[in-house]
Amino acid sequence: MIIYFFLTGFIVYLLLDLYFYRSFKIFLRKKSKKSKIIVNSIYWTLSAFCYGLLVYFMITVSLGNPTPIIARTYFGGIFFVTLASKLIGATIIILGDTYHVAEKTIIKSENGITRAEFIKKTGVVIAGIPFISLIYGMGKTAYDYSITNISLKIPNLPKAFEGFKILQVSDIHSGSFISKGPFMEAVELINQQDADIAFFTGDLVNDIAEEALPYAEVLKNIETKMGVYSILGNHDYGDYFYKRDDFKGKQHNKDLMRKIHESMNWDLLLNENRIITKNNESIALMGVENWGDKGRFQKYADLDKAKKGIEDYPVKFLLSHDPSHWDAKINTEHKDIACTFSGHTHGMQFGVKLPDFQWSPVQYIYEQWSGLYQKDNQQLYVNTGLGFIGYPGRVGISPEITVFTLHS
Repeated sequence: MIIYFFLTGFIVYLLLDLYFYRSFKIFLRKKSKKSKIIVNSIYWTLSAFCYGLLVYFMITVSLGNPTPIIARTYFGGIFFVTLASKLIGATIIILGDTYHVAEKTIIKSENGITRAEFIKKTGVVIAGIPFISLIYGMGKTAYDYSITNISLKIPNLPKAFEGFKILQVSDIHSGSFISKGPFMEAVELINQQDADIAFFTGDLVNDIAEEALPYAEVLKNIETKMGVYSILGNHDYGDYFYKRDDFKGKQHNKDLMRKIHESMNWDLLLNENRIITKNNESIALMGVENWGDKGRFQKYADLDKAKKGIEDYPVKFLLSHDPSHWDAKINTEHKDIACTFSGHTHGMQFGVKLPDFQWSPVQYIYEQWSGLYQKDNQQLYVNTGLGFIGYPGRVGISPEITVFTLHS
């Protein structure tokens, strides 16, 4: 079944490549023979790389062998960028071919080319835009960490917590990285914020807990006055690696995940709560396991269990990885939670984020996908993540470190 899947993908990509190249050749008509050889060599070398990668993935997956990170993430990223660019270009080229078929006679434009030919050239040029921007997103903006400062107003906030600084990071996805350098840079930037407390809202890894082992010593260096509190995200359970009935493997993954959090001095909350006290005044912090209302995401959260013993605290904060939990359960059944901190969406790692405007394709899936949201007296903040998965880069949506300053 896996072999047929990859063979189908191989054939589809080959047909797409040949179709796109038919229009790509238009740009080479008036070029010298040497230029044609150079451009064609570059084009087909990149295509051959993609074909070879598909064959490599087919072999490794069918044999059940692990795929090295650099192949899965970065080589896979190049394949994704190439495929996406050609798909976008081919979509425009199809319009040119459709126009050519629809028109019985060839209409010449002022520059001597047919309208159909002009549309095809436009398709090839447009294909270059995502190719360049996505490659740039892999090389530069994937590690362009940004600080988002939020003034967070909390009703009934104890006076001792006026000006209290909370730092949030989310979706590290350590399995996508091949060196410690980016994490060292992020930790240094985090420590510069001089936060009172830090929240990590899930997805430390991509598939298995072992991915975090090389980076635990770096992440351990995050410094705050009152510690780091964390939860698990949908990727942290091993559900995407171990078979559905491999309970032993999944238990090993969860046990190791706990040990890694302990080694980093991160307090992992699994449907639990903690009391945060300052100058004899307190607020309550809850952390739940993953609960997603979209697709087939896990529903492991138990809010009633997490709230046990803190019912009378006037201010309760909640860490919950998936923001769809907020509308589905939190602000309908637990209206005493002042603010929920989530991640998960990554802002799809692609979009536009300006002070007064933001857009990403992910907004058509998640109503709350980036930034601060409010309904009645409850608030939700969705952090767009520190790492990446799938496409090893970011375009328009920077990796985010959020700093909240509390006010009454």
